[in-house]
Amino acid sequence: MSDYSAKVSTLAESAGSIELTAGLAQGRHTMRIQITPAEREAGTLTPETRKAALDAFGEDGYVILGGAIDPAVLDALKPKLDEDTATLLERGEWGGAGRVPGHLQQSMPRGAEHIQREIVTNPFVIEMTAEILGPGVHNHFYNGNTNMPGSKMQPLHRDSGHLWPGHVHPTVSIVINVSPVDVDENNGATQIWPGTHRVADPVDEPRVTEAMEKTRREVVPPVRTITSKGDAVLRDIRLWHRGMPNNGIEGRHMIGMVHSAGFYHHNTAIPVHADAVPLFEHDVLTTPTEVVADDYDYLSEFVRP
Repeated sequence: MSDYSAKVSTLAESAGSIELTAGLAQGRHTMRIQITPAEREAGTLTPETRKAALDAFGEDGYVILGGAIDPAVLDALKPKLDEDTATLLERGEWGGAGRVPGHLQQSMPRGAEHIQREIVTNPFVIEMTAEILGPGVHNHFYNGNTNMPGSKMQPLHRDSGHLWPGHVHPTVSIVINVSPVDVDENNGATQIWPGTHRVADPVDEPRVTEAMEKTRREVVPPVRTITSKGDAVLRDIRLWHRGMPNNGIEGRHMIGMVHSAGFYHHNTAIPVHADAVPLFEHDVLTTPTEVVADDYDYLSEFVRP
């Protein structure tokens, strides 16, 4: 057993709700922690589950919270996302890392009808991000993307680098991804590189180069974020990752949020309709909002975390 596999096994033994989900073609594992019915009823993780999730995030730079969101909530949202995808395809607007065809940068609807507290103020997600990021945790990004059939592989990248090139620091920003469908290798599960949140950026090279990729693969190879509808993926914003080809027959939506420490991006507001502002209110997580007109063209946004 490799050192990495041994660490994963140790984490898995620390809480009974942990599952090691195998990548279909990889023979490797992703860390998924299933929220139990009792935890859902209580609206909080047990100390054992919380510790296992925090340990996994600290070690690998990501963790999957299984069943964090009611699938029915996602079922209700998906038709609107499908409608918006069709609009973007008509416009021919692509986005995402490298602006690779097949990957749509798709902003989320801004009215209350299509915003759910179960998603934007999820108690299990906030429990994790508040513990990692500390007082003043806030959400400054609510957006998304859609991976279309026939898409190509994106370049390997970080969503954001370290604050100081050449130096590694504690987590300051966490990306939360939620899909309204099951995600596997066939419909483009994201490739992520465990532990790369603790790999310093070269001072003279902010990109993830082919040489860096080759070296890292020999230490810890990548995995795929295979999830079930209702799972939430929490990822350190510095973690290396790439969008992968969607070999399925339908577009695969992904909702994205970014929670950050109090000092980071604290002046960034999320545009929403007036009726949606109360949906973002929470005792622990702050979400600055900017009220926009009902005819605001949110699909023309291109916001970077």
